[in-house]
Amino acid sequence: MQNNVTTLSTNLKNLIRKYEHKTFIAHWSFYTNMHYRNNSVLKVELKSPIRQLTYLISLYHRTGFGGNERFEAYSDDYTKIVNLLNDIEEQYSITSEEYKNSGFNSENAEKLFISNSTFLNFYLNAPLTYTEQDIEKIRKTFIHFESLIVEEYGLTIDDFINFYIGLCNLETERYEKYYDHTHEQRDLILKARDYPEDLTRQEASELLEITDNGIFNLGIPIERVKSLLPEDKIKNLLAIFTLTREENVNYLYYSDSCPYLLQPILLMDGDHLVMIFSKQLINATYDFLFDFCSTIDSDGRRVLDQRENYLEVKTADLFKSFFGKKAKVYTNYYVTKQEKDLLVVINKYAFIIECKANKYRIPFRDPLKAFDRIKDDFKRSIGKGYLQAREMEELVLTGQPFHIKNHRGEIIDKIYPGKIHEVFSIVVTQERFGQIECNLAHLLEVEDDNDYPWAIAVDDLETFLITLSRKQNHLQEFVTYLTAREKLHGRLFCYDELDLGALFLMQPKVFFSYCNHFAPVIMSPDMNKFFDELYSIGLGFKNELHLDKKKQREAPIAYALLKELKLGKPKM
Repeated sequence: MQNNVTTLSTNLKNLIRKYEHKTFIAHWSFYTNMHYRNNSVLKVELKSPIRQLTYLISLYHRTGFGGNERFEAYSDDYTKIVNLLNDIEEQYSITSEEYKNSGFNSENAEKLFISNSTFLNFYLNAPLTYTEQDIEKIRKTFIHFESLIVEEYGLTIDDFINFYIGLCNLETERYEKYYDHTHEQRDLILKARDYPEDLTRQEASELLEITDNGIFNLGIPIERVKSLLPEDKIKNLLAIFTLTREENVNYLYYSDSCPYLLQPILLMDGDHLVMIFSKQLINATYDFLFDFCSTIDSDGRRVLDQRENYLEVKTADLFKSFFGKKAKVYTNYYVTKQEKDLLVVINKYAFIIECKANKYRIPFRDPLKAFDRIKDDFKRSIGKGYLQAREMEELVLTGQPFHIKNHRGEIIDKIYPGKIHEVFSIVVTQERFGQIECNLAHLLEVEDDNDYPWAIAVDDLETFLITLSRKQNHLQEFVTYLTAREKLHGRLFCYDELDLGALFLMQPKVFFSYCNHFAPVIMSPDMNKFFDELYSIGLGFKNELHLDKKKQREAPIAYALLKELKLGKPKM
């Protein structure tokens, strides 16, 4: 497999290095934006468009200047590039001969599946969060380090955030002008696509204006960028987040660290910049600040503490808002000598919640090495969270009353388990673990008579709870979901919990049929677009961006969903 990947990656790098910088960057930026803005299908479909295109751009920026061929839309080389990207990705799902030769029994097959699914989830999926969540995470995690950030870079937390929002607004402005122009030329574009041989010379010239020159006009003038913040701040921000081009013979593989993910601003030419995936800028901002703050202490413990504290506070706030004032919520409480994160008691239900902010390490390419690292990360995060929650669950199930204490050992309340009819354990993670988080049976050992917990990333938890809170009887709906959801472990193939959440909300009969049968369940990877539809008109985040504009948007699918599913206004 490794030899094939090397050959394919080398061929791709040699093919793209011949192209002139401006045309190559402008066109691929356009393709990527059209994909995630309009959900359009590229002429030759990519299997994982965002990850494949970020790799392509990173690979191109690790070639030196010198190519002078003009890159043309949908040329033969375009097709070759797309096919090479797909061939490279396919190689990573092929079982290695080394693994087969080690004894390919059912145990090894399971290990291989875990390694490959985790590897592909890490490399093939773009960050699946909403901007409001990323901004809040940045503010709450790094505000305690702001004076040090200002001292080192002359930038406040707000400078980073306002730079991102301002740059995205400039990009959106230019794309809206492009849409208006191309809409006026719709008939010509359709003719060129369906009957290219019938184009007149004048029409061909107009089409060139729409395609090449129109795409060049999507570049954001650097002079406009300078108006967002004082010039010295813009200079510093561009220095941090602009990916420069230089030859690096060692950069080759799809699974190498992707430079674009850390520096998502590209220079189209000396006067304009572009972003192939603007959402990545806010993700890169978090990564940059986290790396900087990690260097403040020798072991980076302070920023890790803030990361953990943010997760615990965020999770508690979500459940307080979801359950309302009737719920008793205990945070950072004690029953034994070990601190517990969160306990919610409401009506006849108890929810035992543990939060884990452990870093998700980059998976190895070699599945033999990858499995041990994946298992270790899982054990330190979800596994440990389950054991901590299970201790409390067993205490409740004894039926004996017990005291809740604070960190000083003072009694703050008494719990009477006899009044609790059902107990749910929940593990909330900072990062998304993909398949192994959705199907805990892969790596989590539970006794035969014990239920699996519900494990979910905090951003997915927020999105799901905000949406579920719009249902009239959202508490009972939540209990129903958790009760049925637990039955899927051991036979579920799913990378994103929101796919299941969307199915539960949109097609409950289908969801329950999956839960109540014993056949394998393979989730459609695009079910979570349900939440994107709601987000387009206002999902319900605090300080949601562009809310006034969203309320004026024509979104028939979103409004039809609200009516069909009887979703009221967000209650959180």
